[in-house]
Amino acid sequence: MSNSDIDSGAPESIEVTIFNRTYRLRSTTGREHVEQIARLVDEKMRQISSQITTHDAVKIAVLTALNIADEMQNLRNYYENEIQPLLSKISDKQENVKEDETSNEPESNKSWFEDFFEARVETKDRAERLSSKVSAKLQSLREPSSDPIGITSSDDLPD
Repeated sequence: MSNSDIDSGAPESIEVTIFNRTYRLRSTTGREHVEQIARLVDEKMRQISSQITTHDAVKIAVLTALNIADEMQNLRNYYENEIQPLLSKISDKQENVKEDETSNEPESNKSWFEDFFEARVETKDRAERLSSKVSAKLQSLREPSSDPIGITSSDDLPD
């Protein structure tokens, strides 16, 4: 399938194996993306199945979905409570810098593009540090961990 077929929205048929079962999926996002997502689900299902006593695939799938949703909610909360406020502060400081510059200097004919590349270095450094923190957090959530799973079935708890 050519890139123009994917770009035009034509779904591509992709075969993946998750938890020893093969699925034929259709997606417009591309083979690599679907295979990567399938690997993540397979890894999470295997991690969960190794930590519980049941071999019921449906129960393992539900627990996997709950754990992935829990990770997603934690990431959303982290973004809303930590990242968005930092981005707002950076944006406010950039606006203050622009206001200070325009109040002390005659009006400039610079484009927003020129202003962007002439921004003060300290603001750029903060944005880079923030980007690194977000990247590190996302990477830690993507990597399979040896930590116990967060949500389990009460049927699988030892007596």
